[in-house]
Amino acid sequence: MITALGFTLMFAIVILILMRRITPLVAFVTLPVIACLMAGFGLGEIGKFITEGLKTVAPTATLFIFAILYFGIMRDCGLFDPLVRFLLKSTKGRPLSVAIVTVAVTSVTHLDGIGAATFLLVIPALLPLYLRLGMSRQMLLCLVVLSAGVMNMVPWGGTTARASAVTGIDASQLWISLIPIQAVGLVLVMSLAVFLGLRAQRSFAANGGAAIDSAPADAPQVDTSQMLPTSNWRYWANLALTAGILVCLFTGAFPLFACFMVGLGIALLLNYPSLDDQNKALRAHATDAMQMALVMLAAGILLGVLAGAGMSDGMAHWMINILPEGSANWIHVIIGAFGVPLGMLFSPDAYYFALLPVIRDVAVAAGVDPAAVANAMLIGENTGFGVSPVVPSVYLAIGLAGVELYKHIRYTVLWAWGISLIMLAAAVLLGVVTV
Repeated sequence: MITALGFTLMFAIVILILMRRITPLVAFVTLPVIACLMAGFGLGEIGKFITEGLKTVAPTATLFIFAILYFGIMRDCGLFDPLVRFLLKSTKGRPLSVAIVTVAVTSVTHLDGIGAATFLLVIPALLPLYLRLGMSRQMLLCLVVLSAGVMNMVPWGGTTARASAVTGIDASQLWISLIPIQAVGLVLVMSLAVFLGLRAQRSFAANGGAAIDSAPADAPQVDTSQMLPTSNWRYWANLALTAGILVCLFTGAFPLFACFMVGLGIALLLNYPSLDDQNKALRAHATDAMQMALVMLAAGILLGVLAGAGMSDGMAHWMINILPEGSANWIHVIIGAFGVPLGMLFSPDAYYFALLPVIRDVAVAAGVDPAAVANAMLIGENTGFGVSPVVPSVYLAIGLAGVELYKHIRYTVLWAWGISLIMLAAAVLLGVVTV
């Protein structure tokens, strides 16, 4: 009965989220409790399940809140702006250079792990240049979302934070193991940029250098009023503070969530001396920070119930029993290989909080390292997040570029899937994903 309730619970969560009947927060908070009551557990037992589940996700939720607030302030203060401007100036009006710079600019901008912010900064900045050179909007979107997808595995990003919450493995530990795979992904995206850039360069020359499009009149404008020039000492103080946090990340000298907590306090004092300005800065980014943190904390209830009530173990053993002998060792690789199409069907919350726990338990029961499971599923889903119709920031991206969703998917999805498969193969060969 527990196993059947577990599958029913997960199926109900996925269907209701996909049909947009309820929010992930409501699904994760209410449905697991109902399932436990149906299984005959008392309120005291359910409370213990929830408490244990919240313990697993609390550090990750804390990391996400403070990292989003920190990087939001750094972005407002223009921390990455000088590098972005330098890259833009280096194109000199050549389509090939523009394509390469698109990948470089997006990769740098997406260090904060926020898709919406990356799209808002990069697409309005580059779209006029693309149109001036007769380069297609779909090409811009393709390179931006693929670059962001590869970079999206940073530990303060939503996907890695979700995987960390589910597996109990520190987000920075997951990311460090994925850095070589990110490097492979960036090489692949850069190679695609060269291919598309050369094609656009030939087309531009054939058209006699005439532009073929125009920018949308209603493109949102980015607020630059708070950006610091490099002549301001506070810019260099922000850079040193961020470098210090990254050093702590790589050395493990201080817990990552604590780094961002302390870093945020210093950043507020450094950039906003008055209390009103500090509160205004926090309010400006609080929505982004709290939305995902609330979902993560709610997912703690789901994870606690799945583990405490024995649903995860029951579902895992049932799946192992029906799989051909030896295939359980490869289930995470198989799911990872289909990460791009699955990501177009499952929202990130459903993918990581509903699908990953089941795949993790099946693979771990077969002797697979849980980190390998998380890595395999991260590679596929991240690479294709920018073509998923269930990811809200995708609609911001297509709106900024003035491209219809089906045209964007048709242009980009096969490139995204191909790159994800090569990255996954590289992860298996390099031992990042084991079986």
